[in-house]
Amino acid sequence: MEEMPIRSGGWDDEERLGALLSVSFAADPFVRWLMPNSLDFLHDSQKHPRRAYSAAFDAGTIFAIGDFAGAAVWLAPGARTDRSEEIAQAEPSVAGSGHGFPPEFAALISQSAAYRPSEPHWYLGLIAVDPAYRGRGLGAKLMEHCLTFVDRDGLPAYLESTNAANRSLYRRFGFEQLAEVRVGAAPPRFPMLRPARK
Repeated sequence: MEEMPIRSGGWDDEERLGALLSVSFAADPFVRWLMPNSLDFLHDSQKHPRRAYSAAFDAGTIFAIGDFAGAAVWLAPGARTDRSEEIAQAEPSVAGSGHGFPPEFAALISQSAAYRPSEPHWYLGLIAVDPAYRGRGLGAKLMEHCLTFVDRDGLPAYLESTNAANRSLYRRFGFEQLAEVRVGAAPPRFPMLRPARK
């Protein structure tokens, strides 16, 4: 396999990140429950990075491997939220289509967020690998790269997985599942914490 460098991304990469989300989350149980209509999903994939992760764009804590064969979006300590709760409360429809978010969405996000640490920590907003590049260890390379600065700071790392199949990758890197959050018919979310490495 060719060596793919990892670099920090910024606002110039917004469109690339949106395109990556549109291919990598097309079968994600949570995302497709939220947006079962394919056109809504495609439109939202383009606007989601700006809406949810502006702080990561500003801070340069978006990390891409290769030409966006994969990416990880991290929020630094002090970035209070990835805005999921705000989005759940404020956006009655997706892409102006009239398709509202499911009624369980806000409660699911709120109940999941209760597990987020109150002390300073790094937050993994998302990690994605283009399906054309899966099985090559790109997700693991992104995690290794990013956890170096988490460990440099001596801080915990937190994430909320939307796909049960991804938990094995996170466990490999020291994340421990805190809960399985279920609300009504919504797919579960899995808050996971990696304790600080001193």
